[in-house]
Amino acid sequence: MDTSSEEYCIILASGLSKRLGRDKALIEVGGRPLVSAMAQMMSNHGLRVCVVSSNQWDEGLVPLFGAINCINPNPESGRTGSIKCGLSALGWPKRVIVAPIDRPGFSSETLRRLIDSKICTCPSNGGRGGHPILLDESAVEAVRNAPPDTPLRDLCTPHRFEVEDCHMSLNIDTEDDVQILMSKWPDIESSWKVHTHPEQQ
Repeated sequence: MDTSSEEYCIILASGLSKRLGRDKALIEVGGRPLVSAMAQMMSNHGLRVCVVSSNQWDEGLVPLFGAINCINPNPESGRTGSIKCGLSALGWPKRVIVAPIDRPGFSSETLRRLIDSKICTCPSNGGRGGHPILLDESAVEAVRNAPPDTPLRDLCTPHRFEVEDCHMSLNIDTEDDVQILMSKWPDIESSWKVHTHPEQQ
């Protein structure tokens, strides 16, 4: 499959959410599921999106704006296993942006810089690495050949670039985190609307 002319994104949404006790992807933000908002944002940048989840959602209830919904039958195996599922569903592209659903605090400008990057890279704020991450060809190949339970940090070391995204550290893991997301959502949603892909305007 020739994937050289397209840009790709995997949204990781198959985590078991043990501490939260519910599906992080279905948290309502602005009247719709978080996964729908993120999928549309990625699509607005011209990305072909694959959402990796642990179940099949009703497209009428959870619109994914053309994204593929790929099921990971073994989400407990870890993040690398979910990335492998997404890469397979997308036809093993040479590079891909990976965005965990529980780390939505990045901006449209940060995503654009990832798309423009030629090497494995991720944003950083205050010296702390964040998400999403761009996997280049060598990183994709490392993931492809690794067992699904291999930590991603053992497979690649992304170059970091500093960003001003003030919500970069937001990690949705508890109900308190959900409340923080609710309070910060207007800012996050606004930052997602900047510099949309021309074909989507």
